[in-house]
Amino acid sequence: GNPRQNPLVANYLTKDHRWLALCCLQAGKYWPEFAAVTGHPELATDPRFANHELLLENSPAAKAAVQAVLAERTLDEWRVVLDPFSGQWTAVQNTIEVMQDPQTVANGYMQPCATAAGDPFVLVAPPIQYDEEPAPAHRAPEFNEHGDQILQSIGLDWDAIIDLKVKGVV
Repeated sequence: GNPRQNPLVANYLTKDHRWLALCCLQAGKYWPEFAAVTGHPELATDPRFANHELLLENSPAAKAAVQAVLAERTLDEWRVVLDPFSGQWTAVQNTIEVMQDPQTVANGYMQPCATAAGDPFVLVAPPIQYDEEPAPAHRAPEFNEHGDQILQSIGLDWDAIIDLKVKGVV
């Protein structure tokens, strides 16, 4: 791979083998704060990492340093430690965690639904809003659930519909 990579744009393993994703596009801007907030001020004064260009030039060493730092604590510990960090980061979540994420809930991305038989379930809603309201989620139709109505809507009467069913057309 390309050795000149931004060390603050990558996924890193934590002590408990979870992933933490960093996406700080301005590595030189965020590096000193990252070093301070993680308890490693020596990274900010390391001449190899003095600015954005040097971070890219020395990215294998910088990435190794970030991996070593993030391997020191669990994901839950990093959630607390990195909370004041102004750079862009997130925990890589599994599907259950995403469903319960406060931002997922606040944006209405998980919505209650019911099957055709009335059994409740939760459905992922489209990630859009209209007038700050989530788009309503609906279940998919059962197989041919609306077939008769569709055929009627194009002008077929019941005799024609039954004839098509007997012949195996629909």
